[in-house]
Amino acid sequence: METLTGQELVGRQEFMATEANPFHFVDSGLDHVYLVGIQYFANPDGTFAAEIPAIKQLMKLIARDILLSPKDLTGKEVRFLRKRLGKKASEYCTYLGIGPEMLSRVENGNTKVSIQVQKLAKLSYCAFSEDEKLVECAKGILQSILEDMSIQEKKPKIVLQVDAHHEWRELQAA
Repeated sequence: METLTGQELVGRQEFMATEANPFHFVDSGLDHVYLVGIQYFANPDGTFAAEIPAIKQLMKLIARDILLSPKDLTGKEVRFLRKRLGKKASEYCTYLGIGPEMLSRVENGNTKVSIQVQKLAKLSYCAFSEDEKLVECAKGILQSILEDMSIQEKKPKIVLQVDAHHEWRELQAA
């Protein structure tokens, strides 16, 4: 929330965000977050400023909404979750099992977020956010990962046998 001087107040228009006309919260870093019930101001230069109370609670709720959504994560949402955890990109890469260059491409929208990275991003947030309400979310993600692991096709065994003449031959897979 910004502090205003008397000079800055001149020429500003004050609005109340309503359901019919919500405030687009672009400072969240996400394209799809709109707020209702807050005061905001249109500056003469075309910029907007808002009075947003309880910002930590708001950001926590946005993160929960991202985590509980059945839709795929976007790169901006991955960045949002990382920043909410206070992690540097280099550190966050270890949670996701990808390199810094790949994380940069994901967060900037240049590479689609793989299902594995989505699950690890969600799980890491659940684990490190200290948000008690996300325990069930973490359980669901872990269950999904376990299901994916059991679905993956297992390669058949290759069974070879040596005979008395030290020659190998393939046996039928068990």
